[in-house]
Amino acid sequence: MSNLFEFIKEEVPVFSQSRDSIWLDPHIAQQMLMAHLDIKGDGATRNLAFVEASLQWLKKKFPVKQFTKVLDLGCGPGIYSQRLAEAGYLVTGIDFSANSIAYAQKQAAEKNLLINYQVGNYLQTNFSKEKYQLVLLIYCDFGVLAPESRKKLLKQVYESLADGGQFIFDVFTSEKYQNFVPTKTWSIEEDNFWTVESCLHLEANRSYLEGQSYLAQHYLLYPDYYKEFFIWESIFNENQINEALSEAGFSQIEVYSDVRGEKLKQHSETMCFVAKK
Repeated sequence: MSNLFEFIKEEVPVFSQSRDSIWLDPHIAQQMLMAHLDIKGDGATRNLAFVEASLQWLKKKFPVKQFTKVLDLGCGPGIYSQRLAEAGYLVTGIDFSANSIAYAQKQAAEKNLLINYQVGNYLQTNFSKEKYQLVLLIYCDFGVLAPESRKKLLKQVYESLADGGQFIFDVFTSEKYQNFVPTKTWSIEEDNFWTVESCLHLEANRSYLEGQSYLAQHYLLYPDYYKEFFIWESIFNENQINEALSEAGFSQIEVYSDVRGEKLKQHSETMCFVAKK
């Protein structure tokens, strides 16, 4: 276990994957679900006021009669999927977290909503067998992916869209990390987001690719074992996303400040793209 302290001295390869996953860890996955359901915070899903404004814009810009079939990638516990289904859309939601999908399915059953929820990694799911008018990827999930995974995803999203269908997603800009400082810290954790049992938490925050990608690296050290979590995030400018979308075949690309349809601002921390097939 002493080898774990090497992470403080050496960087892991860019976009390498950790041994463990926050979405599959029994304790942390439940904490992530609670973060999704926190209507005041922005931890896993944005706050309720933002979500409601976002849905108002989506329903106005993409009326249900024209964009009936919707695919919600990384749907979590159904925050968007449920509300879209209530508005008459036919929704499919895919998420890696069994906890989130179980919650979403229970909510849908209680409200008599026919939503096709699926547990799975959307990078490994052939969702292009169906044709959708609208595909969503909300809360900057695109930037979590490695470059080759982004290309794969854009290709499959394009193939899954019906002619005239549109893809909506958001990304972080350089504003998110303008004050970034690399850090290496340790703390004792107990009965909180990370763990129930007492453990030593080692954390490093690093930048890669000349400040284009960032890693939050976590180790939880217990007496007889440890857990390892890597959380990657990348930032983009408008040209980078436009080029990636064009390469995948998309046209008529629109850009906004966020998923509420706000006009793009110079110092916006996010950008929202709407790309048409």
